[in-house]
Amino acid sequence: MQTKIFAGLIFACAITATSCKDFLTEDPVGRVVNENYFTSQSDLDGTVNVLYARVQNSLNGTAPLAPSWMGDDITAQIGGNKAGFREFDSFAANNNNSYNQTVWNTNYAIIKAANFILENAERTPVAKENIDIARGQALFWRAFAYFKLVRWYGDIPLVLTTEIDFNISKSSIEEIYKQICSDLEEAERILPNKYDNKAPYVDSNGLYNYVNKGAAQSVLAAVYLARAGYPLNQTEYYKKAAEMAKFVIDGVEKGEYYYKLENTYKEKFNYATNNYSKEMVIGIKFDMANPWGWSGLDCQLPRSMAFENITSGWGDALGEIKFFTDMPAGPRKDVIYGKDNGKIFIEKNKGEFNGTKVDWYQQENGKFIIDEAHPMLRTLLCGGSGEGNAVLVDYDDDSYVYNNDLSSQTLRILSYSEVLLWYAEAAARSNQVDDLAKKSLQQVLDRAYGKENKANGIKSAEELAGTPEEFAKACVREHGYEVAGYFPALVTRMSDQLRTNTLKDAFAIRLANAPIKVGDNESIEVTEGVAVTGSWNDSRNYQVIPAFDTEMNDNLKK
Repeated sequence: MQTKIFAGLIFACAITATSCKDFLTEDPVGRVVNENYFTSQSDLDGTVNVLYARVQNSLNGTAPLAPSWMGDDITAQIGGNKAGFREFDSFAANNNNSYNQTVWNTNYAIIKAANFILENAERTPVAKENIDIARGQALFWRAFAYFKLVRWYGDIPLVLTTEIDFNISKSSIEEIYKQICSDLEEAERILPNKYDNKAPYVDSNGLYNYVNKGAAQSVLAAVYLARAGYPLNQTEYYKKAAEMAKFVIDGVEKGEYYYKLENTYKEKFNYATNNYSKEMVIGIKFDMANPWGWSGLDCQLPRSMAFENITSGWGDALGEIKFFTDMPAGPRKDVIYGKDNGKIFIEKNKGEFNGTKVDWYQQENGKFIIDEAHPMLRTLLCGGSGEGNAVLVDYDDDSYVYNNDLSSQTLRILSYSEVLLWYAEAAARSNQVDDLAKKSLQQVLDRAYGKENKANGIKSAEELAGTPEEFAKACVREHGYEVAGYFPALVTRMSDQLRTNTLKDAFAIRLANAPIKVGDNESIEVTEGVAVTGSWNDSRNYQVIPAFDTEMNDNLKK
């Protein structure tokens, strides 16, 4: 499944222009549209276009995804204009952090657009099947937004109508999860397995523009796993997570869903020849050729992983050192960090080293050549060259190329490999390490390390199966590696650490910031640059609600 923006952008701006506003702000223009809309199929399609535009806007840049910097796989630069990311990276984002406001607003904009559809779609004079498809999109994406918000903020306002309540109170984490499950369960019930090449639901590549039943089942598996873990610890949901993930796996086996595991991890990121990889259960497509540059309809992430001072990148997301050194070698690690153990190509500002590749920890006269001595992540470097060039290039794990500003890449929000791992973990935590669980984990292991896993000291799924807890932990670990550094993912490393209640462990490691030995004979010591201070309390698992909203509504301060 992938998403695509069609017509109706003026309409989109009219009814959901909240990305730069507070979610409580009234929008009278939207009310005028509401009264005169939903009279044809094109009207219904237009509202779904608006919804997907809001989804794009919540994913197209680094700011709306800043809470992912709390995970132990990525870190921020210590200098420059990265203060907003450094606050998240150090578990200390404040209520005036501009990225915090962006995170909040872009997700409530999705919720607002979804509520508009859910309130009005059924009065459109079209077949019930078409109404169900539109409602299914709205239910799915409302749940998607709340799933992000509840993991990032904890107790939050539950807004289910387009009416503005300036005195709304926060709902509990459990109440939010109940609504997420209700939305996804209804979406799963009413959405079709396939769209049968029917426009506008299917694109010219034969992939789905709209989410289908398999997407809803996959996200439900993730949500059930989250409910089973911290902070709710409703462990009965492990069994439900396994059941839902198995529906997806069975659907693939029966040919009901076109998802597949790519032969190599690298194929997932071949943006020219495989931009619409069928490993994507949810993929968000962007179009750089749209006439509203920097609009949210184009992806702004290609430069986010490249170093700012030496490669013309933005340096928003760097690889955290311990995570890099802990990750076992293999084809997957080669893709994430480069197959030469993370060497960096220096373009500028380093004199004699310009035009050469160096180790990220290499030193000259006792000083690091690269000021930010961290491994560089690569999977968002989608290729292209020249200012404003929309041409995508296949992923290159040897040198690297990236688009100078914007791109038309498709973001991999949820992959089939994740569904396999979620089934395997949930089955193990239900004490059912069956053949399917072992097969699912082994498929991921084989691709990540090569089929000669034991040569890398990696235990096979069969070896792990004797101890369900060890098997489950291996699934969590492998999922973290599958999404390492890929902060647009719906379930990031940070998300895994929250539900396993190990963000506090990541905090403790960063607080100690013990030197890590790297290089030949481990002769060089490196430490993290962003300082973590203070002491841990469980409130540091979550962000604070932005001040703009709490100043308008005292109930949000409680």
